[in-house]
Amino acid sequence: MKKAITLSLVLAVLNSALVFAQQASPSEKEFAAALDATIAKTLERVADIPGIAVVVIKDDKPIFLKAYGMADKETGRKSDTDTLWYMGSTTKSFTALVAA
Repeated sequence: MKKAITLSLVLAVLNSALVFAQQASPSEKEFAAALDATIAKTLERVADIPGIAVVVIKDDKPIFLKAYGMADKETGRKSDTDTLWYMGSTTKSFTALVAA
């Protein structure tokens, strides 16, 4: 169930970002601000996700790189852009998404 929630969150954020990017060709700063607001709002609504890291790459350069939430809730360690995340077998979902 948590995998489905995580995948849904990722797809919702990506969909919001793509819709915003297609509307008026925003600058990278406008895009980053809109994506940051969308992610923060989504994480407030979905309490099952303790932390997440997001990177958006354009022309082989990261234009957005930010971590949210906790890397370890038990110790109170916050996540950062260098946090290593356990992905389990979620790559199957990404492969299926790309194939679709």
